[in-house]
Amino acid sequence: MNATTAVERQELVSHLAGKWKPQDMRDLAGTLMRLADSLDQGWDGSNVKAVFRWPGALSRIERNAMNLALKAQVIAASRTRRRAHLPDGVLGEPAWDMLLDLFQQFAGGAKVSTTSLCHASGVPSSTALRHIGLLEDLELVKRSHSAFDKRVTFIELTDAGVLAMGGYLEGV
Repeated sequence: MNATTAVERQELVSHLAGKWKPQDMRDLAGTLMRLADSLDQGWDGSNVKAVFRWPGALSRIERNAMNLALKAQVIAASRTRRRAHLPDGVLGEPAWDMLLDLFQQFAGGAKVSTTSLCHASGVPSSTALRHIGLLEDLELVKRSHSAFDKRVTFIELTDAGVLAMGGYLEGV
């Protein structure tokens, strides 16, 4: 990295620190992590293919995944707004925040790195990892390794997780 780039980055950080709230910066960090996850998976938009299963609840949810993901996004944004008005720890449901994030990424055909999912939970990584383990024990999520970097582990919803979240979001 050259000195100009470092200076430009410092100016950007100074600008953001003066104008943005901490939660805005956290949201940007989450967006950047999801972008990095997508790039790590080789996603470029041209490789998204619809996969329709035999007619049933899962195929109905998959066909409507983008609309349901918008509902999940509204719920997640509402939860983020609550955090701006109430102290940390008052409204903790890290597993729910992770499931909302995972469903949104499922609708876009992306997996989520463990690091990004821990960030989405809004709790310390150690707490988030315990919740990921619980969700995995309940067979709502599964882990897989990146084909490009074996140090990266992705988390994605299982079919049972898609059914649970999709069923909930259909009723909202």
